[in-house]
Amino acid sequence: MNWWQYLGYDTEDRAYADGVTNTQIQNAKDEVYKQSVEINNTPSSIVGGPIISGFNDDAGRSELDRNYIAPEPSSSDKESVIPDNTETSSMYIIVQGPGGRYIEQQDAAGTYTDANVQAEIDRLNAQRDATLLANKSSGGGSGSGSGGGGGVYTPRTPNVDYTPVESTGLSTKEEAKLRFPYLDERLIDVYVQGFIDTGDSQLAILQMRSDSLMETVYPGIRKTDGTLRMTEQEYIVAKEFMELELRNYNLNPQVFGEDIVEAISGDVSPQEFSERLQTGYQNIVQNIPQVQEVYMREFNLDLNEESIFGMFVSPRLSTAVLDNQIRQSQIIAEAETALGSSVLTVAAARGLQQQGLSQAQARRGFQGASTILPGLSGGAERFGRGPISETEYVQATELGDQGIGQNIRRVESQITSASSAAAGAKQLRTGEVVGLEES
Repeated sequence: MNWWQYLGYDTEDRAYADGVTNTQIQNAKDEVYKQSVEINNTPSSIVGGPIISGFNDDAGRSELDRNYIAPEPSSSDKESVIPDNTETSSMYIIVQGPGGRYIEQQDAAGTYTDANVQAEIDRLNAQRDATLLANKSSGGGSGSGSGGGGGVYTPRTPNVDYTPVESTGLSTKEEAKLRFPYLDERLIDVYVQGFIDTGDSQLAILQMRSDSLMETVYPGIRKTDGTLRMTEQEYIVAKEFMELELRNYNLNPQVFGEDIVEAISGDVSPQEFSERLQTGYQNIVQNIPQVQEVYMREFNLDLNEESIFGMFVSPRLSTAVLDNQIRQSQIIAEAETALGSSVLTVAAARGLQQQGLSQAQARRGFQGASTILPGLSGGAERFGRGPISETEYVQATELGDQGIGQNIRRVESQITSASSAAAGAKQLRTGEVVGLEES
């Protein structure tokens, strides 16, 4: 039987026309040869059996015939054997192992000994490797006639189920946002670049956390040795917890942002932060009346309970309150120096201070008001524009209030026009004024 007959074809040409692969051809040749050996109980080269395409060339036959296992001797032959107690060396046959490489296999009927088996294995493997390399270089063997496979073993390729990975359709940045929804947009960009550089998400996270931007987004998260006090999620949770605790005391968390950062930098846990607030409030609330009296007497500052407690929580707030109060006092002092006592209320001074008026500006503005404001205010009333106050004058001249400034300029223009009117004007019976010319 020929290999193409084993595959169910009438002729070799028809098999090739149907696109039979080299692997199929080789496997068919193997099976035909095995059947031949089983039928004849000996290799074809020994019994002179029919020619098997691809196996009757000298190279192929010499390799495969060595794998022939002789039949067991008959019982009569066994009885005629005279035991020999002399030690004999092991006998081997050469077979093809996993992957097609030739290996030794111990067999009492083998033709190889310890002395020559390895050398023959090396020769066969070298010949096999050379043949495989030649086939790859030429794009595969012809696969026909006695010059086909040449006895070269072609391992069967197992069928492996392959399931292609479906794309999510998301970009790397979009996927990172879904994976880390708590991260700042700027850190997402750093992470994505790290993932592009390394191809490893864990390395990308380490690279992001070593970036100086971490301290900008999460101030206080890094220790002095460069390690992180907590993860990004832990930081966000701790910060939100502290902000919530401040809200429970009617305090604006935004005012205490730096104090929260200091607490985190000082390794103050959220629980400890809460306990400190509770203890402080209990101590302060018992002395609220006395503290209010001191601030009113010393700084003329009427503080409510929340403000006093906030000043206890944050020394910065206490300093800011006192600094603002001092500036208000300076503004009042400059106004009284230029215009007399009680000319400026505390509320008006606070308003100017909140707009950013400095002591030098207050001095210059109120001194100008003392000189110019009397005539300017009188002119405004005469032309029906209403009086101009000291505060409005300072706002216009020192703080750049455009609306008040424009009103002052109109009054000054009307005063100038009225003072330059020509003499001899008279009013007719119709009420019309004649003889009045404005420059």
